[in-house]
Amino acid sequence: MTVSIRKNSALSILSYTVLLLLTGYGVSYYSQMFYGFGKLVWLLIFIFLTLCFSSVRKLIVPLLIFKPFKKPVTYLYMLGGLLIPYLILKLSIHYEILLERSLIVFYKNGLLDGLQPYPLLEAVTFAPIWEELLFRGVLLFALLKVVRPIWAVIITSVIFSLFHPAYLFIILVAGIVLACIALKTKSVIPSMVTHSIWNLYTGKLFLFL
Repeated sequence: MTVSIRKNSALSILSYTVLLLLTGYGVSYYSQMFYGFGKLVWLLIFIFLTLCFSSVRKLIVPLLIFKPFKKPVTYLYMLGGLLIPYLILKLSIHYEILLERSLIVFYKNGLLDGLQPYPLLEAVTFAPIWEELLFRGVLLFALLKVVRPIWAVIITSVIFSLFHPAYLFIILVAGIVLACIALKTKSVIPSMVTHSIWNLYTGKLFLFL
């Protein structure tokens, strides 16, 4: 009976993930239809699908806690989650590696204008919510039930990086750090806040690197 329940739960999480990926691809492909609010639309789809799968809700709800912020070590984890990708980004720009060549050229010639207000708002609010709940919430803690923690971290980080091909290596490292934060704190809130701050930096303050 227990094995059957576990199989049903695994199938439910797999179905949920596939539906998210398909709808996410659709929203991304037809992004022009949403007038710059694609991430908000995607967040609403994420919330709807999450409410439809009880096994997913059971994974996420225990991770929505603010208790880790009472511990000073949480802020050290978050600081590391910002500094490590920052240093890699700085080295990537300086040595012209690990980034798409066009981004480096645009940056060095002052052609990057940052994000416009609405996309920046989405990047700082909506994107960190669904990305952390999916990658550092559902996928990470579902994989922890079947593989060792290091493999759960690597697998979720690789998938996460594939969603950001222009910054593949940097996002891979960021994904690993964010996953470690979620594992250490047993919550997705600290990784969500870290993710939001990073998006604010890369979206608006990148010019001042």
